[in-house]
Amino acid sequence: MYKLYLAVILMFFSVLTTRGNEADTTKKKVDIARIRYHENIEKQQKQALSFNGGDGKVLNVSKNKDINAFVTEAIINEVDILKDTIESAGYLDHRLKVKYLSGLENLVKGFYNGWRNKSFNPAMGSILVKNYKALMQADTKKQDISPIVERASYEVGNININGEGTALYENIGYAEARNILFRKFCQKNPDKVLPMLEQYFSVPFADSLVAAAAHRNPNQLYDYAAATRTNVGRLIRRNNDSLVKAIVAIASSKSGQQYYPFIDELVHERLTLQDIYDVMGDNVQYYRLLVKTQTAYNDRLIKKDTPVAYDKLLAKLKDRAENVFIEQINALHDSPDNIRFKILDPLTPQELYYLIVLGEDVIYTSSYKGVYNRMMQRLSIPAGDSLLMSVRFDKFKKFIKLAAGYNKLDEFLATMPDSSSQRLMMAFVRGLEKTGTLEDAVDVADSYGSISNPLVKRLIDQEIEKNLLEGKQKQERRTIVIYDILQTIFQSSQDSSIDISAKLNIPPVYKVDYKDLVDDSGRVVQQVFFYGDKDGKESYANFISMFTNTGEWKVKKNAEWTEIRSAKGKPVYIYANLPLDYESGLDSIAQSKMAAYMEKHNLKPSITIHRGHSYWVGSTIRNLAPSSKIVILGSCGGFHNLDDVLRTCPDAHIISSKEVGTRIINEPILKAINDDIKVGKNVEWLTIWKELSARFTSGDAKERFDNYIPPHKNLGALFIKAYTRQMGSME
Repeated sequence: MYKLYLAVILMFFSVLTTRGNEADTTKKKVDIARIRYHENIEKQQKQALSFNGGDGKVLNVSKNKDINAFVTEAIINEVDILKDTIESAGYLDHRLKVKYLSGLENLVKGFYNGWRNKSFNPAMGSILVKNYKALMQADTKKQDISPIVERASYEVGNININGEGTALYENIGYAEARNILFRKFCQKNPDKVLPMLEQYFSVPFADSLVAAAAHRNPNQLYDYAAATRTNVGRLIRRNNDSLVKAIVAIASSKSGQQYYPFIDELVHERLTLQDIYDVMGDNVQYYRLLVKTQTAYNDRLIKKDTPVAYDKLLAKLKDRAENVFIEQINALHDSPDNIRFKILDPLTPQELYYLIVLGEDVIYTSSYKGVYNRMMQRLSIPAGDSLLMSVRFDKFKKFIKLAAGYNKLDEFLATMPDSSSQRLMMAFVRGLEKTGTLEDAVDVADSYGSISNPLVKRLIDQEIEKNLLEGKQKQERRTIVIYDILQTIFQSSQDSSIDISAKLNIPPVYKVDYKDLVDDSGRVVQQVFFYGDKDGKESYANFISMFTNTGEWKVKKNAEWTEIRSAKGKPVYIYANLPLDYESGLDSIAQSKMAAYMEKHNLKPSITIHRGHSYWVGSTIRNLAPSSKIVILGSCGGFHNLDDVLRTCPDAHIISSKEVGTRIINEPILKAINDDIKVGKNVEWLTIWKELSARFTSGDAKERFDNYIPPHKNLGALFIKAYTRQMGSME
């Protein structure tokens, strides 16, 4: 019995030994000097087998088991066979075996890394191995590999040729193969040509790439043209293309940013550098040239001819409109009109028009009205349709939105025949799905609540219904979503019984529940941003006065911020930074330190308040906490500001204004909100706005209050929320 047991044990170990010997056959055949190269390949294979939830046996590259098995056969089994073949090949010496084994490691590593960072489709694993075999076979025969690379995809060739461990670096066709791959890269990634050209500056087609880059993305070429000591910079400067030469000439100038917006005019010799130089020192004349060129470009755009650097011209026009003209008339808001608006005296109606449509983010109500009135007064024929035709209807939807918002739309429409005004309003609503962004659609949404003329509203409603039906007939999802949302929010703006939240699948519109404002510790935390200019300091003083000497609040001030806590009722914590010197950036530092303190003590604001001019709004939005449920931004009503807020806080209720916030309105709004949350009540916008409306019934106070848009009337914000929910994301 003992002998039988011993025989069984010996047989068992014999089987194990045999299996072990079979598993180690390859390793026994591997020269000790090359073991680590085999191990490196196996290491890469193991990583790939375990990636993406793999079980260590089969590559989990897809949900299809057949594809997984096919790719595993290539990357594991075929690579193993090729590895053994290289090791046992008598016609290869040690150096060549190391070279091709390193290339094989490079293949598996490139496969794994490309799969992981999504730059390589792992289903192409078999093609990758097949390509390497062909390359290696040609290389061992000292044949040119470039024809093989030409036939392969960029992704496959990039791993086998451009990988750090490539085995093909000695081949006679290696340089040409890299050129082929670079050409393929350029075809797939046209916007990345110039950065990559720094490494491939000697390719024979470099000059053609530079010229193509100039016509495709002149703005990018302009940036590279200024770098005179780089390889790309030298390529650009030797190029003979007329556009490239013009960009080089401008980039070489100290005033290049002033010339560049006119690059298309310069290339076509409709302007010279001297023409631009002659007006650069005169704000009015330079602005006039910008407007004239913009009008000429609009004529070309109508004919589907897009001028080079058109976006730069528009950006420069906006910059001059805001920072030269609007900034001055805003700053002189307390001065008599003859002083305040004197800078506008030389401007034509068309030049004033661009101040309006490009100054939305910064213009005050009184500034808008002053510009609008002068624009209409200076028309030789006081007809709105003639004005719009003279600017080729450029940004007319923005113009109508602002006219509606500042109660000028009825007046503007009355300057033209009924047939023209009707066509204009239909065009205002039409084609919203065709633009690259949602800005026009948001402008339409924002305008509706400001339109008082029932005939105009009815016309808009009919046009929306018409476009919605056309979208359904053509089964165009984006069209259907845009017009269905507009129809729903417009109907709800006139009938509060409509459950807009349910219809559009968005959070409640008319209220914010108290439970959604409190944090885990039962506190309602507020964060207030102040800025250190004159108005900011006055605003801060007014704000703090709301909480001092009332017995309702405890105020504690430190070097950078003030903490305000409720002394009665539910716990409310308010943190407001001090408006320290903005020129030294001390207000920004105070905000950062306050935010760091709040984060350290787990104080997550559910209410964020911006106090200051519109040009500070961007800074507040950048520092906006995602936990914010109510956002009071004062001078913030434009599409881009609303979009930025909702990207950070998708469900935020936004109170915005058409101009900078004012104490007589801000303080009652904040007090109404705080009065509710201190007793644990929900914040009901209909109730709050009804009470405030009864308080501000006439004069300057009413006009200022009417500039504030409550969350339930902020139709642009509602549109963005609904569109994001239905389409999954913004544009």
